[in-house]
Amino acid sequence: MTDLVTVVPDQPVATEAAGPKAARRLGVGFWAPVAWIGLVVFAAVFAGVLPLKSPYQSDFSNIAVGPGTGGHLLGTDEIGRDILARLAYGARVSLTVGLVAVAAGLLIGGAIGLVAGYHRGKAETVLMGVVDVMLAFPALVLVIAVTAFLGQSLRNVTLAVAIVAIPAFARVTRGATMSCAHRDYVTAARGMGATTWRVLRREVVPNAVLPVLAFALVVVGVAIIAEGGLAFLGLSVPPPHPSWGSMIYGGKNKLADGTAPFISLIPAAVMFLTVLSFNLVGDRLRSRFDTREAAL
Repeated sequence: MTDLVTVVPDQPVATEAAGPKAARRLGVGFWAPVAWIGLVVFAAVFAGVLPLKSPYQSDFSNIAVGPGTGGHLLGTDEIGRDILARLAYGARVSLTVGLVAVAAGLLIGGAIGLVAGYHRGKAETVLMGVVDVMLAFPALVLVIAVTAFLGQSLRNVTLAVAIVAIPAFARVTRGATMSCAHRDYVTAARGMGATTWRVLRREVVPNAVLPVLAFALVVVGVAIIAEGGLAFLGLSVPPPHPSWGSMIYGGKNKLADGTAPFISLIPAAVMFLTVLSFNLVGDRLRSRFDTREAAL
């Protein structure tokens, strides 16, 4: 029963042109972003063993030099530190916040949405009331307040972003749960005497998890931007630890006077491509899931 997927009435029916083979082909719009994400993850994980220069040591003979100068592939920043090395080590911060915070928000918010969407009634009223209160508070203000109160550290930034992600995941999971909680295969499982836990684990979660996971990939990009914004404001990991947001902030004077704009533009471009890649992958997976569902 867990493998059955019921047709959603208001979804368009897939045409013959988008047949099974076309549905299976994700295309370059999917694999190119996946390759970029893989490259960023590889650089973050293996930054310590890759032949990179120190991200903390300054080369005082090559300060704010362009890409390819003085043995620095992407140049140096405003105090002579290697930009490529700082990008690799900064990816650790961005990916940790993006992945860990989103995973925590998904687990907590997903559990809230699952209970509210399946049981409805008083449980839904109470849980979604709490979620609405959290959503009413400006997310950026909440993240800044939590980080400023707890102090600058990777753990605190991750916690702040996770708190903001909880209500969004609760609402998305609730909607996905409600869409399949009263379908025939769930009703049949109840009629056969399955417990609530078994129905949720075997029938509801497997059919509600795909759209939630696709949404999670988009939220990863949002979390990376949030960390970058906090770093730009000086509220992320403390210096001299590199992060993409602090790199952008460090080069703002050189960007303003036009002497070395690459100091800010290179990390900004890397952040842009990473966030765009997560968004494209999430959108492509969601559309592929919708097409498959509509074709059944």
